[in-house]
Amino acid sequence: MVWGGIVGNRKTDLVILQGNINIQRYVADVLNAYALPFTHQHGPGVTLMQDNARPHVARVTTQFLQQNNVNVMPWPSVSPDLNPIEHIWDQLGRKARANHQIDNVRDLTRALQQE
Repeated sequence: MVWGGIVGNRKTDLVILQGNINIQRYVADVLNAYALPFTHQHGPGVTLMQDNARPHVARVTTQFLQQNNVNVMPWPSVSPDLNPIEHIWDQLGRKARANHQIDNVRDLTRALQQE
């Protein structure tokens, strides 16, 4: 899983998690570790945009976000074409493949971070 956040010209580090992402891991390793500090640092006007993947819409996740006063953009189901970040991920992947030799996950991680 790859995660990153942008507000204006401020951005998080690119977060790359190995393996399957379940609800508990998403809350602990992404939201609590990265999204929550980022949204709190950059003020109450920050809105989290995520798609409708199961870890994103699970009751545990929505409760965590509500308890921590994180605004979440409402998102229609099955609508990846409306999500601008999907186009950015595609462009990032294309640049990584064009500019780097990628033979394994470590190479891919390094290429994505450099791009």
